[in-house]
Amino acid sequence: MEIDGPIRVSVVEPSPEGNYELYISFREEFQQLSLEQQGLVFRDYLVELYRNVQQPDLDERTHQGMLIVQQICEQLLEPIENGDLPLSESLIVEVQRSSGINLADLLN
Repeated sequence: MEIDGPIRVSVVEPSPEGNYELYISFREEFQQLSLEQQGLVFRDYLVELYRNVQQPDLDERTHQGMLIVQQICEQLLEPIENGDLPLSESLIVEVQRSSGINLADLLN
């Protein structure tokens, strides 16, 4: 399931340990918004993520992948609202692989 929003998430193949790297970049349109608008848009995106994670018809793999993205975005909200995050740079987040979850499948 793809949720259209202010970020793009891509996955780097797992390391020998089985961990994944998520690359999170902010869409150009989002970067062009004022600081206040960025905060509002990102909050709306979190609400949409939360709503989608609550859908009862999600398979477990999709649900877990969406939860990971939601948790990361929750941590990004305050720095975005404060203007403390350089939106022109990509963020790299290493995620430990849980059994049965293949992030590459979820985000492609």
